[in-house]
Amino acid sequence: MLEIGVQTKGILPEMDIDKGFRLISEAGFSRVDINIDTFLKNNDLYAGKVNKFFDASVEELYAYFGQYTQAMNKYGIKPSQMHAPYPVWVWGRNEQNDYMQGNVIPKSILIAEVLGVPWVVIHPFKMQYQYDIAYDKEQEKKDNIEYFRMLIPILKQCRVGVCFENLYEGMGQRLTEGVCADPYDAVWYIDTLNDIAGEELFGFCLDAGHLQLVKRDPYEFIKVMGSRLKVLHLHENDAVGDLHQMPYTFGSSQYEGQRWDRLYKGLKEIKFSGTLSFETFPCVNSFPTGMTKPVLKAIYGIGEYMAEQIENM
Repeated sequence: MLEIGVQTKGILPEMDIDKGFRLISEAGFSRVDINIDTFLKNNDLYAGKVNKFFDASVEELYAYFGQYTQAMNKYGIKPSQMHAPYPVWVWGRNEQNDYMQGNVIPKSILIAEVLGVPWVVIHPFKMQYQYDIAYDKEQEKKDNIEYFRMLIPILKQCRVGVCFENLYEGMGQRLTEGVCADPYDAVWYIDTLNDIAGEELFGFCLDAGHLQLVKRDPYEFIKVMGSRLKVLHLHENDAVGDLHQMPYTFGSSQYEGQRWDRLYKGLKEIKFSGTLSFETFPCVNSFPTGMTKPVLKAIYGIGEYMAEQIENM
């Protein structure tokens, strides 16, 4: 059956590294999504605040994250993916954008290599409804291809792949599809870049919660992605806000919450062999600290149920 994983966000770096991985292991998980985006938060980047974490030398970063490797080996955990800091592009922030694209992302890939991470999730440039600028989808595609093709040499050097994620966009109280929310657009990005690379260096990260926000059917999306689908972000919401709650929080019928049965069917048909990875830190952190372990165990139990449903479908 499929392995079950959870993100480190909300556990690390807030908790001692050894203690954090022990907690994850004792809850049952054998895989982790390493959130190095916690070291340079998206809210700060949108506000133009950039800390100095990634100013550290590569050697200093290797030494720090070597503690992750030591703890993962100790508790029998492997990384299934990593989430890089984002956004890598913000309108009018040329200096910040250069720092993100030329320093933070390359260092994230190098860190992924030493940790044994196969896929790094990097949000592509998301340009619509931002800062009152005119949106040009073709320019967005051009800019994304221009940047991500420049990463091909370091990806080949490190034997690490990049996954794009289906994103949403908000303007006031309105939610709409962001970059890669259309599976055919995502396929175009992935196939174009893999053709340039001459090998499979780009894949896809399916975020189940984002599907809900833009009313996309999981089965139809997964069928289009096929073998390009490499990693998952499993969580649920009320179809209004990106709440990152555990699956089945909002019900289990076809009229309540995510259509998990449709997701299982899609994963089964494409013979998905990755990790059932939960992106549920807001759910975990909404409980008192003393309840972290039982909440993680509950999420792991949901993962076991999901794996069984897919296996037996």
